[in-house]
Amino acid sequence: MDMRLLLGLVTGIGFGFALQRAGFSRCNIVHRGLWLKDFTMLKVMLTAIVVGLVGAHLIGTFAPDLVHFKVKSLYLWGVIVGGLIFGIGIALGGYCPGTALVGLGSGVGEGVSAVLGGLAGALVFIFAYPVLKPVLIEPADLGKVTIPSVFGSPALPTALIVAALLVGVIVGLGRLEQKGASR
Repeated sequence: MDMRLLLGLVTGIGFGFALQRAGFSRCNIVHRGLWLKDFTMLKVMLTAIVVGLVGAHLIGTFAPDLVHFKVKSLYLWGVIVGGLIFGIGIALGGYCPGTALVGLGSGVGEGVSAVLGGLAGALVFIFAYPVLKPVLIEPADLGKVTIPSVFGSPALPTALIVAALLVGVIVGLGRLEQKGASR
């Protein structure tokens, strides 16, 4: 087995275990976040983004053979419409894809429903793609856009700056939670 696949499997299992232990198998944690009552889910997601962003860019800088950044084209209308549908699904179901799988693995009924709903949505998209392509994909194809390409900056320093900004958001959310708890 390829070491990268093994590493992905091990880290995926570890991440899923951590999410389950933290209570992410239940949909109420996402709903509390959407109601701006609990930022746990958002802080965990941002922390994962920071770790992945910095880790991938460090590995890409010092061991470039191990990382390949495959940047997809930015289809503006597709991203906007897809994001709205995805957001509505998360709000209604109370799960994001990762937590839905944690719910499924924990045997929670809502998790099973969320995974089945996500798979059904993917199937609908596959069949609708030929109709959607000329409407949502082709008209606003902005090409392969990255933050470093927009600012003309090197990738690793840009990743570290973005990571620092996200850490600031995480700290700010923690302070908001503390203020809310003290009331």
